[in-house]
Amino acid sequence: MQSKVAVIGGGIAGLWCALELARMEIDSLIVEKAPFLGGHVAQFCCKATDSCQRCGACVLEDVLEKVKSRERITCMVRTTLTDVRRAGPGFQLGLLQRSPWILPDKCTGCGSCLEVCPAPGALSRSPGSPTVTLKDEACRFFRTGSCNSCVEACPEHAIVFSAASQPLDVNCSAVVVATGFTPFDPDEKPRFGYGRVPGVVTALELDALLRQDTFSPGNGKGPIRSVAFIQCVGSRDVRIGRNYCSRVCCGYAMRLARLLRNRFPGIEPTMFYMDIQSFDRDFAHRLAEAAKEVRLVRSIPAEIRTSADGRPELVYHGPDETRVSEPYDMVVLSVGLSPRAEAAELFGVALDRHGFPGAGSEEVRTSVPGVFVAGTAQGPRSITDSVIHATKAAAAAASHLRSMEAIR
Repeated sequence: MQSKVAVIGGGIAGLWCALELARMEIDSLIVEKAPFLGGHVAQFCCKATDSCQRCGACVLEDVLEKVKSRERITCMVRTTLTDVRRAGPGFQLGLLQRSPWILPDKCTGCGSCLEVCPAPGALSRSPGSPTVTLKDEACRFFRTGSCNSCVEACPEHAIVFSAASQPLDVNCSAVVVATGFTPFDPDEKPRFGYGRVPGVVTALELDALLRQDTFSPGNGKGPIRSVAFIQCVGSRDVRIGRNYCSRVCCGYAMRLARLLRNRFPGIEPTMFYMDIQSFDRDFAHRLAEAAKEVRLVRSIPAEIRTSADGRPELVYHGPDETRVSEPYDMVVLSVGLSPRAEAAELFGVALDRHGFPGAGSEEVRTSVPGVFVAGTAQGPRSITDSVIHATKAAAAAASHLRSMEAIR
């Protein structure tokens, strides 16, 4: 199989990069390990309240439609990059494509599996399609072998936890690594109680529930009235090797908190923070508007424990350094953006001190000629900034192809 450019990763940056290449009449192959295109953005809900909050989530649907209609773009999902070899001035990529866990020809999109799945984000509807897809890394069957409730619930027997794999080789002249980010694992910060204290979830898990309309303002122990958002979980922490700001968490949490308040007026959100990073070109106005609906506390809790009534209880220092213990119905952890550099490392790309590939904060070129990087694969950035960065990566890849043709 031959392609001018291989785009490793089918999230918003990879999709946009392929569109830009197609606009320049350059063929590309998108290689995506998940069962669907869209990456993390495919799990994001629209954050609009009484007006647009400029979260960028709505961009994906339009981009997916354009990708599907462009002849110069080929997509391979459930496909993993396993090997890289030099082939003249280009590359030969070893790929492994797996058959789907949920058979698309049998899935009717009835939603029975969504109703019984206990793991937020493990099952979701495919972007632009009523069929359901499964994320291996979130599914309890693949994490611990402790659950197969979706298999038992499916009336069409469309879920099969065994899949054949097909290896294949692809030759390409250039590569764009757009593998996105890895969410920080909150288990590495046990003081926040994730997985131990009932009612503690990540912001990404909450977002997935809101997108699927499966969030309920009740947790089995009573209504959810108070929700605490904890910032910088896995960011700006030198002790765990994450001494950088993830850049998007403040705006993300603020929009989620306001969305909860808008959809469920009985909910009172509180945001605990070190300091709030600018997240919008009209930042001062948006922060002032958010402060009318979200209680802001400049303190990061020292501990989250289970209170006497079974709810999460935050322990933190107040403005006068007094110790405060405060129970909440739900706690949402704003986990940071960690590097996902496995694909880049297969090409021998040098990483920066934080583990991201690329030569600088905005650089799309890497230490390996012909290998470029786009979006959050290169460093933390918003959806809009990822699109801009992907445009630069596509231009750099096109320039590289032109230089190769000139040499010939």
